[in-house]
Amino acid sequence: MASNHPSVEDLEVFLGSTSQAASQARRSQVIRHLLSDCALCGERLRAMAWDHHRLARLLDPKEETAKTEEIRLPRRLEEYDYSRAFDRTERAVSALLSAERQGLEPPALLLAELDVLPANEQVRRVSAGGPFVSPSIIESLVERSHASRYQDAEKMLHLAHLARLAAEACSPADAGHDLRLADLRARAWAQYGNALRVLGKAREAEDAFATARRYRHEGTGDPMLHAWLLMKITPLDTFQGRFHNAIEKCEEASQIYRDLGASHLLAGAMVQKAIATLYSGEAEGAVRVLNQAIPLIDHEEDPHLLLAACHNLILCYIDLGRPDQALQLYSETRDLFQEFKDPLILLRATWREGKLLRDLGQLQTAEATLLRARKGYMERKLAYEAALVSLDLAAVYVKLGLVDKLKRTVLETVPIFHSLRVGLETLASLLQLQKVADQEQQALELIHALSARIEPLRRPRIEEN
Repeated sequence: MASNHPSVEDLEVFLGSTSQAASQARRSQVIRHLLSDCALCGERLRAMAWDHHRLARLLDPKEETAKTEEIRLPRRLEEYDYSRAFDRTERAVSALLSAERQGLEPPALLLAELDVLPANEQVRRVSAGGPFVSPSIIESLVERSHASRYQDAEKMLHLAHLARLAAEACSPADAGHDLRLADLRARAWAQYGNALRVLGKAREAEDAFATARRYRHEGTGDPMLHAWLLMKITPLDTFQGRFHNAIEKCEEASQIYRDLGASHLLAGAMVQKAIATLYSGEAEGAVRVLNQAIPLIDHEEDPHLLLAACHNLILCYIDLGRPDQALQLYSETRDLFQEFKDPLILLRATWREGKLLRDLGQLQTAEATLLRARKGYMERKLAYEAALVSLDLAAVYVKLGLVDKLKRTVLETVPIFHSLRVGLETLASLLQLQKVADQEQQALELIHALSARIEPLRRPRIEEN
């Protein structure tokens, strides 16, 4: 290598080869140079989608534990003991850059063929293997599942289920390497877990995420995958009231994104941190995090993320008892909300508007708005949201003094609570609301207490995972 720099050809041969023909000394020499602070080779490496931070994390991946210390990378990578890491690095880098086996048909044609089949036939075809288990098909199914999150939660789960089945049927030869196959399975199982979580199936989601974590540990150690997986798991922690764990995961993912210079992904992690902070009862802290995240968001690249940040900032102001400020922000971002035709986004906007109208004293309009929101959530079998909207509606009836409508709303909400498997004490409190329907202060306090019991069960209001 002239001037001790590996040429582009040297890098391509090294990074793309899984052959044992190259001498260990030669491979170690290339690794050592790749991990130096050489500006020239750094540019070449970035052109191949690798920078020194990403390689550094590949050498010293951060393992997931219940309690982890913040990792701090040394200023210079020469501080690492390379001798113990070369074998793992060579294998992982080679796996990440190895080519997958190409299928006989383009992914778009195969997916179009799959789309016209009934759901049970789709499952059978994918489970049987063949052309439907290629990495490109699996990645497409994961992406399509994610894209369905605001339109159809059950479709999101179905597509993630197909991705999981295809990943399990995929072979190392199809994936290009056994480590890449493990990464692929980690992605599919994580998306499956996220879809389960969206539908309120928390226990099944936990099992799916455990499988995803196991596969990630068996894979390349890619730090970007690790951060992506953390951001998939975070909403479940928030969903189940483990706010501290959720915030820790967001901070760990944020550190990875900072190291990789991925400012937009960093913004997403910060929005998730703000959601967990808001749910923990620290609305002021959530406002601070959101105000730091919003300037980092690329609206053109991901308008949903900007929407999520603004939506949750409005909710912070509502929780802080500042409806005028919430209404002002809502007015400023109304056009942004109208850009989206996603049913779940529009439902959340309707719910948010109903709460704002209620808090501003426009009770008749708030009633009509909240009734629309509740109907939409019940049609989509989203029980957590339906339960909370019902309680918001009950508060409107208390303030209006409409005792009969309040009692009817309570009776309509009982089966929703049953579907959430709440405790007998919570059900008893809901029924108690009928007895105090004509006592405004006591009824409102009871509604507030019921909302506090249900709220931790609910998934984040708008999530970006």
